[in-house]
Amino acid sequence: MSLARTATYRRFLYAALGFVGLLGIALRVEALAALALGGFALLVTAWREARSSLAGLNVSRDVYPSAFEEDSVAVSLALENRAPRTAWLVEIGDSFGPAVADRQALLEPGPLRAARRRRLTYRTTCSRPWGIHTVGPLTLAASDPFGLFHAERSLPDVVPFAVFPRVWPMAGIEKLGARRSLAPQEVTSPRPGQSMTYLGVRDYRPGDDLRRIHWPATARRGVPAVKEHEVDLVPYFTLFLDLDRAHRAGTGLKSTLEYLVRSSACLVWTAARRGDLVQVLGEGARSLLVPPGAGTLHATQALYELIRVQQDGQVPLLELVEHHRMYVPSGSTAALLSGTIFLDLAALEETLAALQARGVRPVVLLVNKDSFLPIDRRAVPREQAAGQARAVTSLLSSRGVPSAILSAEADLEADLGRSDLFGPP
Repeated sequence: MSLARTATYRRFLYAALGFVGLLGIALRVEALAALALGGFALLVTAWREARSSLAGLNVSRDVYPSAFEEDSVAVSLALENRAPRTAWLVEIGDSFGPAVADRQALLEPGPLRAARRRRLTYRTTCSRPWGIHTVGPLTLAASDPFGLFHAERSLPDVVPFAVFPRVWPMAGIEKLGARRSLAPQEVTSPRPGQSMTYLGVRDYRPGDDLRRIHWPATARRGVPAVKEHEVDLVPYFTLFLDLDRAHRAGTGLKSTLEYLVRSSACLVWTAARRGDLVQVLGEGARSLLVPPGAGTLHATQALYELIRVQQDGQVPLLELVEHHRMYVPSGSTAALLSGTIFLDLAALEETLAALQARGVRPVVLLVNKDSFLPIDRRAVPREQAAGQARAVTSLLSSRGVPSAILSAEADLEADLGRSDLFGPP
C-alpha cells in the first residue's frame, strides 16, 4: 500500500471518528462517543505498533565489492527481528549507485516473529560506466498490521563499489605472448633461480643475497652456506601507462583517459588469464604501482588501481620507462601505452634500444590525442598528425617493435580484439 493511499485512509478515519464523536456529544448518545473514543484508541495503538516493530528490526547487506560493466549483481539483505513481538509489513530500501535505477525496494509482508532472521535478495545491473561508486544507505520501514501507519529510519551503511571496464581478450597480445624470464632450457632439469621450489644448499659465493643464508647448514659446516631454488619459468608482463596531463583530450566515452584505461584493462586481463606475472607502472599525481603477481585476484587488484587513475601527472612516458627499466626482467614483454603519437623519436629509439639490449621485448600502443576534442590546447592539423604517425610507425617497424595507433574514430572493442592489431612483429 502506497504512503499516499494510507495517508488518505487515515484522514478519512480521523474525519469519520471526529464526526461520530461530535455527533454523539451533540445528541448525548454515549454509544457514539464511546465508538469514536475506541476508534481513536485503536489508531494510537496502531501508531505505537508501527514504531515498536521498527525499533526491534535490523538489516545488514552482503555484496561482493566489485563487478564489470553490464554485469548482473546479486545483493543479499539479512533482516532480523530483535523485538519481542511479531513484525508485519516490513520494507527495505537500498541505493545501488552503479545502476541507473539506483533505488531498490523489497517488501517482507511477514509475519517475522521475534528473534527470527530472514534473507532477501535483489538483482540489479551495473549500467553505469567504470569507476568507484557507492552502495547505500539502507532504509528500513515498518507498518502496523492494518497498514495505516508507516515508521521509517535510515541506516548509514554506505560502502564503495568498484565497477571495472568491460575487458576483451586482446588477440594481438595472445599471438605475441610474453616470453619467459630466463633463457629456454629443459624444463625437467633442476637449475638455480628464484622460485619457491627448494633445490638444495651450496657454499656462499660473493654477491649472494644474505637473506638466503641457511643458518643450520652454516653452523654444521663452519662456513657460510646459502639456500638454492629452482628457476622461475613464469612469463613476465610489464605495462607502462602514460598519465601525463598534457595528453588529456576528449570527454566521456570519447576521451584519451577512457581509451587508456580500457586498453590497459584489456592488456592486464589478457596477460593475467595467460598465467603471466603482471606488473603495472604509471606516474600521475598519485603513483600507480601494481607489483608483480599472477592470477585473477591480482588482475582484479590491478583493475581496481586502474579505475582510480587520472591524467594529472607530469612525468613523460619515456622518462617513466627509464626510471623503472631495472624492474623489467630479461626475456619478458613490456607494453608502452602512450596518450599521444607525438613522442620524441630520438628518445623513443634510445628507450627501445635499451630495453632490447636487456632482452626485453617491447610492444607500443599509442592513442592519438589529436583525434579527440581538445581540452586545454588546440589539436595539431591532420596533415601534421598523419606525418607524425607515419614517422613513429616507421621507427617502430625498423626496430621490429609491434605497435598500433588508436584514434577517436575507431571502434575500441573491435580494434582491441583484432588478431592483427599490432601487425607483424
